[in-house]
Amino acid sequence: MKNQTLLQTLALGVISGMRSSLGPAFSCLYAGKRSKNKLSRLNFMGKSNTGKVLGVMAVGELIVDKLPGIGNRTAAAGVIGRGLAGALAGATLYECQGKQSWKGAAIGAAAAIVATYAFFHLRQTAVRKGKMNDRVVALAEDTLAIGIGSLATRLK
Repeated sequence: MKNQTLLQTLALGVISGMRSSLGPAFSCLYAGKRSKNKLSRLNFMGKSNTGKVLGVMAVGELIVDKLPGIGNRTAAAGVIGRGLAGALAGATLYECQGKQSWKGAAIGAAAAIVATYAFFHLRQTAVRKGKMNDRVVALAEDTLAIGIGSLATRLK
């Protein structure tokens, strides 16, 4: 597919907006299996120890998201963090495929920021207008994010 890298990067950017740790975790998994000697500046993303740390962070985030009193993802720090996560995921994918990492970073960051707001409002709407339980909606969002990440990084 001609635009596969772009689609993968958009997908990992979107899941970074949904759950900030998932985009980098999936890109690290992808890099570890796909990019033998292709990563230069982002070579740490192909290391198994990085994958372990990012995996633990992702699981922790999935748990913490369900706790009461957690800050709003659209607060400045949340948006910046998710944008940076999307940038890291996108840059990693682009560099793995021998493309300019800055392009992947820009695409991943933009997708993450848009998804941050989109999924925040979708979740709020489902809870308030749809009268759905917030934890149920959060679990559905988790499932969707993991599914998107799995599809985006599956190896041929």
